[in-house]
Amino acid sequence: MWKFCPLLLVALTLPFFTEPRLILYSTCANGSSIPEDCVCDFTDDCGDERRCFNSHKRCDFNEGFCDLIQPWSHALLSQWKRTTAVGLIQRDHTGNQSAYFLSLVPERGDTSTAQLISPQFGPADTCQMSFYHYVSAQHGALQVLMESGPQGHATVLWKQSTPAQAWQRAVVRFSSNSTFRVVIGGSLTEDSDAAEVLAIDDISFSPHCEPVSPPTIACPPSWYACEGGGPCIQADKVCDFTRQCPHGDDESDCPSECDFEGGSCGWYELTLGDGFDWVRGSSADVPPEYYGRPPPPDHSSNSTEGHFMFILKNSSSLYPRAVLRGPWFQQSASGCTMSFWHYNSGISVGAADMYLRIRGVQNNTVIWRTLYEQGSRWNRVSLQLGRITRPFQIALAKISMGVFDGISALDDVSFHNCSMPAAAGQCPPHTHFHCTRTRACVDQLLRCDLVDDCGDGSDEEGCAPELQCNFEEGLCSWKQEANGGGGDVFDWTRTRGPTPSFNTGPWKDHTLGTSYGHYLYMESSVPQEFKDTAVLLSPAFQPTHGRGEDPFDSRSPCVFRFHYHMFGSHVFCLAIYLRTTSTGRGQLLWVGYGDQGNVWHRKTLYLTSARPFQIVIEGTVGDDFNGDIAIDDLSFLGCVPHQGELPEANATIPAVTTPAPSVQPHRCPHGEFACARLGECVARGKVCDFRRDCSDGSDENDCVAEGCDFEGGKTCGWETVAPVSLQAFRWSPDQGESVHAGEQYHRPVTDHTLGSPEGWYMCADSSNGGYGQATDLQTPVIASTGPHCRLVFWYHMGGFTVGSLQLLLKRGNITHEVWSQSGNQGNKWRRGEVFLGLSNDFQVVFRAKRGISYMGDVVIDDVGFVDCAPPPPPSGAPCAPERYACANGRCVPRDNLCDFIDHCGDDSDEEPYICKAFNGRCDFEFDLCSWRQSWDDHFDWQIKAGGTPTLGMGPSTDHTLRDPSGHYLYLESSFPQAAGNSARISGPLLSRRSSQCKMRFFFHMYGDGIGTLAVFRQSRRGGLHLLLNLTGDQGNYWQMTEVPLSHPEDFRVTLEGRVGRNPTGDICLDDVTFSSGCLLASSEQAASPPPEGGCAPGFLPCANGRCFSSERSCDFRDDCGDGSDEERCGTSCSFEDGPCGWKNSPADNFDWSLGSGSAQGVRPPYDHTLNDESGHFLYLEATPVGLKGDKAHISSSQWKETSSICKLSFWYYISHKASGTIRLLVKTENAMWEAWNKTGHQGNGWKRAEVALRRLRNFRLIFEGVRWRDVSGGAALDDLEFKDCAPSLAEPSSCPAITDFVCDGGRCVESHLWCDGKPDCGDRSDESDCGGVLAAPGACNFEADDGRWEERCQLAQDTDDDFDWRIGRGSERAGTGPTSDHGPKGGAGSFLYIHSAAQQKGHVARVTTVSAFPASVGLCHLRFWYYMHGSERMGTLKVPELGF
Repeated sequence: MWKFCPLLLVALTLPFFTEPRLILYSTCANGSSIPEDCVCDFTDDCGDERRCFNSHKRCDFNEGFCDLIQPWSHALLSQWKRTTAVGLIQRDHTGNQSAYFLSLVPERGDTSTAQLISPQFGPADTCQMSFYHYVSAQHGALQVLMESGPQGHATVLWKQSTPAQAWQRAVVRFSSNSTFRVVIGGSLTEDSDAAEVLAIDDISFSPHCEPVSPPTIACPPSWYACEGGGPCIQADKVCDFTRQCPHGDDESDCPSECDFEGGSCGWYELTLGDGFDWVRGSSADVPPEYYGRPPPPDHSSNSTEGHFMFILKNSSSLYPRAVLRGPWFQQSASGCTMSFWHYNSGISVGAADMYLRIRGVQNNTVIWRTLYEQGSRWNRVSLQLGRITRPFQIALAKISMGVFDGISALDDVSFHNCSMPAAAGQCPPHTHFHCTRTRACVDQLLRCDLVDDCGDGSDEEGCAPELQCNFEEGLCSWKQEANGGGGDVFDWTRTRGPTPSFNTGPWKDHTLGTSYGHYLYMESSVPQEFKDTAVLLSPAFQPTHGRGEDPFDSRSPCVFRFHYHMFGSHVFCLAIYLRTTSTGRGQLLWVGYGDQGNVWHRKTLYLTSARPFQIVIEGTVGDDFNGDIAIDDLSFLGCVPHQGELPEANATIPAVTTPAPSVQPHRCPHGEFACARLGECVARGKVCDFRRDCSDGSDENDCVAEGCDFEGGKTCGWETVAPVSLQAFRWSPDQGESVHAGEQYHRPVTDHTLGSPEGWYMCADSSNGGYGQATDLQTPVIASTGPHCRLVFWYHMGGFTVGSLQLLLKRGNITHEVWSQSGNQGNKWRRGEVFLGLSNDFQVVFRAKRGISYMGDVVIDDVGFVDCAPPPPPSGAPCAPERYACANGRCVPRDNLCDFIDHCGDDSDEEPYICKAFNGRCDFEFDLCSWRQSWDDHFDWQIKAGGTPTLGMGPSTDHTLRDPSGHYLYLESSFPQAAGNSARISGPLLSRRSSQCKMRFFFHMYGDGIGTLAVFRQSRRGGLHLLLNLTGDQGNYWQMTEVPLSHPEDFRVTLEGRVGRNPTGDICLDDVTFSSGCLLASSEQAASPPPEGGCAPGFLPCANGRCFSSERSCDFRDDCGDGSDEERCGTSCSFEDGPCGWKNSPADNFDWSLGSGSAQGVRPPYDHTLNDESGHFLYLEATPVGLKGDKAHISSSQWKETSSICKLSFWYYISHKASGTIRLLVKTENAMWEAWNKTGHQGNGWKRAEVALRRLRNFRLIFEGVRWRDVSGGAALDDLEFKDCAPSLAEPSSCPAITDFVCDGGRCVESHLWCDGKPDCGDRSDESDCGGVLAAPGACNFEADDGRWEERCQLAQDTDDDFDWRIGRGSERAGTGPTSDHGPKGGAGSFLYIHSAAQQKGHVARVTTVSAFPASVGLCHLRFWYYMHGSERMGTLKVPELGF
């Protein structure tokens, strides 16, 4: 028997195969045969996997890289990573979630390339390799190369760049007459999205691939012998961040990157076994009783199987110390940095220090410190190491002060740019210096800069000491400004180690990179004040060129190099000037603003002057003490000192004048507006409504313009609220050309309209004012807007300390936020949008708030009101068939019906009676409607009101109500959710017969690294089909999208949100609607037969085994005999056995909780039922983040009907301690009202309340609790009791609605049930005397001759349809259609039917009423009985309304 191995991808025959190859087969133990390609390929075809250990070279990457090697060079910018999950790939090729594979992901803004090299194989003709790959990338490729011959000639044998959403298998054959290696390469371009990934797994070489061992070479003493017979290298080349050995084994014990998956990478605990140690492990190794919180997943793979280093404590020592030391490194280059991920969480987790140990230096230098709780998440840390010329080691120390309660962990340590430059045979002569001994090439500008860039010091030999200063011995030839001529207020300070102020200034100097090196710094603490300056002066230098000469045609350039450190939340600025006089600042050469990180920065400035000059370094104090600025390693190159003093000079300041504005007054008779055209007036209510009602448009002249680009400094009607002083933070028109050097980091250089420095925008300049100061830019009062009105604008918020921008709607003295953004949004223009809809008499306000310093201007441009003109008055003409006639006479598209937007202006397009026909619609104001959370996802969607917890990322309001009280659906992306986790909700089951069906919804997706929102169609069989996929930042505003829906089977729509790489990116949904063409599928429960011994369809089981009709649930009658038909309804309850069916609303910020008495808590000390601490009640939970005004709702199910004497009694508890407001609300299908409320201190005891409900139908009861103040609660309810609520036939004939029909026996039934062909009264009186009903136009029981039913019933066959309805008395075909009619004649009457056997799919038969009906909303009802049975492929029955 032959078996064939499935190959999704097979390599083509190689060019050096000169003749066809036979397919070789291997015999299995059971006698069958499989192609040799399939043997030992990590897929068990016939037991072949049990005999692979000696015959095949294989690697599944579960224990490392096996004999495969990752080379390293500057050209290979990335590496293959071992992982268990990445992006869309959540399993290895065998489907194992815990098994490893290799992956390559994009580097931000750069090309990612990686290689994997096999051992060297001997000459072979039948060697082959099989492997599995996964290409989930549009901008990447995998390839297999063969390197052969002495020169390592490379030939591409296989390549794959086509994306595929599954693991695929490939086989590549090799033929070579010389030794060769196999190279598997992956590459992703710089255009790759963050979600793109390449992966490989389960590599297997056949037995014909025979490795060869290179000859061994004896090395001199103290030299290092590379593995595999490689060259010998000097000992000081081992662990120097440069791979000298071919396999890189000289760096294997000290890798520059370590994820702790394959081992500890040379990191070790200094005092192992003292009971407080750093250990390597995974989440499972963290003791389960650790610190009352779940252990973190590792950072590398975000899985519980990944490894990391963590603190393990099993000692009671008072001062235990854990010290984790890394491997020794020989040296590092000047650009060397270190990064790692640290986890430090717990109520008593303590601090951690990282320090630098240098061989031969007694004391260590602290380079990083974390204090206490840092949150339950991994935090990234990046440190600058710089040039270290002696062997060094990094250590991480953790000290416990007796009580260690938390988790401290380390993962993903990496060193970047730490290798010294490589030797070169020659260097570019004019631009580079050839190092004397290392033979490396370094830039000429790096010579004599106090940094050994060569590695042998030769670039610092022969330098002039007077042109250099590292401050180790003082100020050298520099001096402090003494006479104030340069604006000097205080002096620079020479120091070493950290500066006195916390969280500002450097921890070490730049020269030595230790706490013992010296530098200069500017102390920003008291007595210094905001904008005080410290000035340092260089010696004077000769002119760089003569007057009239080209400064660049003379001798070698004069260059100034310096290193500066600007770290702290209130750092202001550091400026470099060149002056040719002995006073003043002179010419600005460079300026730096704000916090630039806890690192030393290098700056090089070319100096040109035709006069003698000197350099002025000026530091300026910020507006708080966290503003220290430091400088170090100042040096000049090519500059010649000047012997003499600079001359004195004077300075003048030009005056600035501002023209005064002018205003032209208007006159108008009382109550009207006078147009500019003489004698023309319009009503005041039409002024400022975006519609020109005056023939000359003058009614809109003094209003806000529809669009404003602020060009020429125009404000287009936007008004700045007058500030208290000219120095206040305020809005004003400005241009990019006014931006000075350094300001470009926090103010746009170009406007949005023209993209030019000459363009204008509106700017709130943060160089004025103080922290938290606000300024408003507002419109005049806008009279009215249309239903589609939107405000679109562009904003720019860049800078380290930018504040916030809010968009507010103001009506009189009431203002609420509808959009907001805060913090640094990057140096680019971003789009904002707010839906305004129909509104009247309001103002739009842009409110900017200043941040903690001047570095963060708030700027807006291109502000436009789109589609804001109100609709024209009704014309009186009838609406076209495709449009809906509003109650006020306007016509709107039918697509606008029931979409939660008032298009008519009177809300008649959102009338509840009409919207009942639209299935699946939901605004999430109270619950999920007919949508349900999925059980097979990672977490749930939440209902949210107001802004999301992540400041500046989610919406300020919902889309429906557009105010903070409105609710929407929200995906929480922060911890404990992880990247790739998903949440799903599924809609109602829709029929396969749906036609022209589409779903609309509004979404909000904003933030860098946000996840994915996907729409799936899910069939009854469970398969998911992707219909829409939205990934990444979509803008900080609500947007609408529409998805067409159809399927040959019944289906559901599933909305899936997936967490992205950024935990602050929240996804929000609101206002989901389906079109009228979306039909509900028939009930799944009704379609299935009743279980044996169970209840029939339409009946539910009682707790005692009996059955009750689902129509009898929640009717205040005990139909089961044990009350179980009422127990889930929200019934009478003492809360001793649970909430009795009362349910909390998922739309609230906090809940009613079931609890017992507590003398210490805020809730009551005892219940009412048992009057002790063990009894239970409902109370308002006091949550730590609770805010004043938060509401909690608990609701009953929908009750069917009550008696006229129905009452609800309950007990409540509200005191100073157990605080809150309690309201009882009654909600019917069309209204909601308050029936009772109580607030304020009611004494320290339970109080009784009784509310008369009287006659109600189809209603819910809702208890609403409201917080009095922040972090409060405790108000409680107990012993709810319904009294006399079951409707009685003996009670008086008062009914819940005045339109009800009263049966002869006294019972009330709804009016639409009267004469509907089904007796609802027990005495059948509702179906007697129905002749008048059948006399109405269009009403018919079809008891007429076949030829006269249209005339008698006033119904007409449609002449434009495909076939006609017929009159019948029984089924034409067995097994389909009714055998009798529905009428009262015992089945002997007639009915209307269609015979579909002779018709084609899609054919329509239509019957319409002859006469039109008058307008009616919720009063006119159409009743009919229908019968649909006979085939799964049956068509649809619809009742569309025409002409409304």
